[in-house]
Amino acid sequence: KIERWVRKWMPESLDIVFTPLITMILCLVPYILVIMPATGYVSTALCWVVEKLCMSDILIVRIIAGYVSTALFLPMVAMGMHHGLVALYSVQLESFGYVTLYPALAMAGAGQVGAAVAIYFKAKKCGNTRLKNVITGALPAGLLGIGEPLIYGVTLPLGKPFIGACIGGAFGGAVQAAYMVGAATIGISGLPLAASTDNIPMYLLGLVTAYVAGFIATWLLGFDDPKEGE
Repeated sequence: KIERWVRKWMPESLDIVFTPLITMILCLVPYILVIMPATGYVSTALCWVVEKLCMSDILIVRIIAGYVSTALFLPMVAMGMHHGLVALYSVQLESFGYVTLYPALAMAGAGQVGAAVAIYFKAKKCGNTRLKNVITGALPAGLLGIGEPLIYGVTLPLGKPFIGACIGGAFGGAVQAAYMVGAATIGISGLPLAASTDNIPMYLLGLVTAYVAGFIATWLLGFDDPKEGE
């Protein structure tokens, strides 16, 4: 909008040089003086919220924060919104030297694994070879923390298993938050993330909890199994 406004009164002979320059100046000055400081306060506020909830001295507060945040993470992944949390991870990593939110949210992928295993057994019982093959191909990626194949290929299309995965992951996230498991890095998830945490046994406990809870929740919720070839 600013570029178009500048171009209206800029002589054509000067347009190619001065329109971009003036546009940049008009945009960058308020950005540097107003927007960047404001977003700095927002980042600080978000980090404060994470500290008070996910790193609270009160155990029940940490458990609830871990449960709720992890339960909401898979819907964020499905919509591609989870990349927006990278900035928050970075702020927490810079402020504390470790990230507690990331291991908790990583349990959402573990819930997916448990849900996929439940679907596999149900598909095997129903004789749905196609669905079994999809799960067999996507499950190794899920164990390594890559959840998109299971989301888009298995749980989300079936509906209820996606909810079961969210529930399972939430229990795992509650365990991570309860023990305040911290990670020294971001970017990896699933089983590989254990190596970068400060409490490997508790991280693995949360991981197994998410697997089991995801399996049970999906098994109890059930789903309408599509017929072979659908």
